Order: sequence, then structure tokens, then C-alpha cells
Amino acid sequence: MSRTLFTSRAGGDLKLPSSREKLRRSIALNSLHFMRQTHSDLVMIAEENDGDFECDALVTTTPGVGIAALAADCMPITFSAGAIVGVAHAGRIGLSNGIAIKTVELMRTLGASDIVATIGPSICRDCYEVSPEMYQEFIELIPESSTSSFKHCLNLQRGVRSQLESLNVSVVDVETCTLENPLYFSYRRGGEPGRQAGVISI
Repeated sequence: MSRTLFTSRAGGDLKLPSSREKLRRSIALNSLHFMRQTHSDLVMIAEENDGDFECDALVTTTPGVGIAALAADCMPITFSAGAIVGVAHAGRIGLSNGIAIKTVELMRTLGASDIVATIGPSICRDCYEVSPEMYQEFIELIPESSTSSFKHCLNLQRGVRSQLESLNVSVVDVETCTLENPLYFSYRRGGEPGRQAGVISI
């Protein structure tokens, strides 16, 4: 049985090793793995003694191992399928690169079925305004992310939902906007350096 947790500012800045260790102890995990995230399309497998991951999604089948995605407006997405779990960091670039799709594909290669994805706190469709040029380019790639050609906001949650549901993945959205809710770090609020995380383990 998997456990999912989305942290907030109250959990401290999870870019800091001390905050990461405090989190690991608080949820009684043998190990807790973070990624060096680069908005890539790379998915890796984490085991208990693994160390360094340069990717934007992790998958594990090892009990007691937690995997985490940092975010401060991007979507931390957890994936649960019984004895196989995954986590992904997905912003605009990750969504266009199909990072969530590739996470599901790797999980299914390992034998996962009946996957449930949960979209954690992230910037909402009303707050994620981009340039008209970027808006048009992105909605041509992922039409489900469109909102209004007047305001040019992207709905990343609906975009990733459309990708995942096309793969028969069930999707839950916690519907919490990081920019609107001061309990969460938000880069767009003013370049805040802190990060919260989505964490999942078996």
C-alpha cells in the first residue's frame, strides 16, 4: 500500500538537506530520494542505496524507499499502483516533453496496472499567464491547456490530465494553487527560493 504526501512551507525548504532528513524521519522511511530536476523527459528507477538522480521522474518498487519531486509552481505528480509507485516534476516544458506519460510507460514496463495519478499543489489556470506567443505555441501542442486568448493563461493541470486519461490512468487533482495560497512556496509570487515536495512510498 502506497503513501502520498504533499508538503507545504511548514515542512521547511526542501532544497535544504536538513529539511529533507527531517521529512524522511517524520514519515519513517529507510531512504528518501530527490532529483536534480532540469525540466527533462528522463525517468529513473530508485532503490534503497541509490544516490544521485538527474532526471524529472522516479519510479520505485522497493518498500521503505520514498521518492520526491520538488516544486514551487510546477506540478508535483505522484503515481500509485500497489507495489509500484512513481513521482514526476512537470511544468510547462515537462508537460510538452511528456514526462508524465513516460513515467506511466516505465511503471507499466515494471508490471503496474490500475495507476492513480495525483496532481499536487501547483499554479492554477487563472494565475499562470504567459506571453501570447508562448500561449499559442503551447496550445497548438496541447490544446487541452488552453483557457482564454485574451489573458493567455495555461491550464497545466487539464493538460496533464488529458495525457494521463488517454492512457487509462485515473487522475486526482488536489486543486490548490501555490500562487494564491501563502502556505506554499511560489516562484511567481516574487522569486521565492524555497521548494515543497510531492512524496510517495510503498
